[in-house]
Amino acid sequence: MSPTERPTSTSLRGPLIGFAILGGVLLLGYLVRSHFDMSLSPGGIQAGVAKLGWYGPLVFFGLTTFRQFLAIPSWFILAAGGLCFGTIGGTVLGGGALILSGCLKFGVARWVGREWVREHFGARFLRFERYIDRLGPVVIGLSTAHPLGVLSPFHWGAGLSSIRFAPFAAALVLGAPVRAFAYSAFGAALVDPGTPEFRSISLGLTALALLPLAVPGIRRRLFARA
Repeated sequence: MSPTERPTSTSLRGPLIGFAILGGVLLLGYLVRSHFDMSLSPGGIQAGVAKLGWYGPLVFFGLTTFRQFLAIPSWFILAAGGLCFGTIGGTVLGGGALILSGCLKFGVARWVGREWVREHFGARFLRFERYIDRLGPVVIGLSTAHPLGVLSPFHWGAGLSSIRFAPFAAALVLGAPVRAFAYSAFGAALVDPGTPEFRSISLGLTALALLPLAVPGIRRRLFARA
């Protein structure tokens, strides 16, 4: 092998390992869903977790951590956490899993490497990188906390940006429990949808979802796109 070929081979090793890990997780997610015959609903996840007995919380934690590879939206699985384990249990398990999931995505993205992505995606990546850098950990934390906020694109993008891990992790630690609590409380109240508690939580979630519209800049952007 010539000296000029070795750097290329070395630079490709990280991305190839990263893609192999992602492929393995996707396969594992498919096998898990097939084994437990889980439907994409909180009730389906609740039934699957109930079959597992004492180690159900561990499986739920794993499902929430790798939910994107199982094609399970965060609001489905977090609400199921409230159904399965109550508001407090769902908040602890769901919030912890969101934090771990975000850190794993950040780590894999950084392992793949900014240089490799910049080389293959060029100016498009540079624009995206500047956007993430400008947002910073504060906005990432707020988006994580908001029930309808963006998760995966920000978490992957942060790993490819110049944002340091410590501020990113701190943003997740502050934001993830808020999101988990909102959906866990909603899921726990689903046991009896006719109660005043369920109506109050539903109204609270709706108000929280609409809260960003109180910011004039967000309203201008939304109306401009419309």
